[in-house]
This record gives sequence, C-alpha cells and structure tokens, in this order.
Amino acid sequence: MTVNSASLELGSIVIDVQDLAAMAEFWGELLGQKPGPPRSGGTWVTVGDIGNNVWLVLQQVPDKKAAKNRLHLDFTVVDVESAIVRIVEAGGVQVTSPDSSGAVVMADPEGNEFCIGAFRRSREGQRI
Repeated sequence: MTVNSASLELGSIVIDVQDLAAMAEFWGELLGQKPGPPRSGGTWVTVGDIGNNVWLVLQQVPDKKAAKNRLHLDFTVVDVESAIVRIVEAGGVQVTSPDSSGAVVMADPEGNEFCIGAFRRSREGQRI
C-alpha cells in the first residue's frame, strides 16, 4: 500500500470533560495506565495508549454533556459481566443491558457513552 502525503493517521481520541482530574483518574483506572500531567494551561491530559499507538486524551470544557454522543468508543473485554462491575466500581454507569450481540453501553461519570463487548468484528461486521 502506498502512503499518500495527504493520508490521515489516527493519533488520538479526545473526550470533552468538565472535571479533568476526576475523569483522568477514571479513564486511567479503566485503561490500567497512569495519566500524564495536565498541559496547555491545565486543560488537557493524555490518559494513555488505547492501542496501536493511539492516545486517549481528555480536554476540559466548561459545558456539560447535553446530548447523546455522536461518536463513541468500543472496547473489547474478556468477560462482560466482570467489566461492568469494574467500570461501575470506578464510577461509571451501565446504560443498557446486553443486546443480542452481548454488547453493553456504559458511560463515564460525566455521561460520555462507550460500549463493551467480548468480541471483535471484521471490516465486514462479522465476529472474529
């Protein structure tokens, strides 16, 4: 595959948050990583690598989350029920029961949704 000089390469996923310290602690706990120090005037924190050298970053914003996320993260877990317990103990919330595929919608303490499931999917959407 030839790389075009205008090709896009994902470097980070950024979540808007109000309480930067608390959210860095929550996401750091879930990822098993120690977040970096606040930067850019104390309004940004890099939490950690979420795979393939893509960073989860938090940006402090003044407004509360007002509607459903237009983009969310999907995490693969070994055991959905154990992951639910761990996320809730860390301060997250279970939003839905497992759907027909076994996926569950969760939310961080500020309401940002993400999904967990004990499977991966191919480009065609089939479980692998």
